[in-house]
Amino acid sequence: MSLRRAQLERQLQNAEAAITDYSKVLDEQNLTPQERKKHPKWKQINAQRAQIKNRLRSLKVIEDREEAIKQGHAASESSED
Repeated sequence: MSLRRAQLERQLQNAEAAITDYSKVLDEQNLTPQERKKHPKWKQINAQRAQIKNRLRSLKVIEDREEAIKQGHAASESSED
């Protein structure tokens, strides 16, 4: 089941906030960016963010395709008149 754009954008904001917050925790632990990439919790949060970004990209493709169909349908209706 696909989600609406507003829901996905809100989820993306939450995921980005979560990764920012957890990055601060890892900074306090003096982890380098390379060590951070190996940390399991950070990897999980980052994967969730990437998944939501991919869903938004897929939604954009679907919206573009639907818009093209509508424009094509509108053009064919106007040419029939």
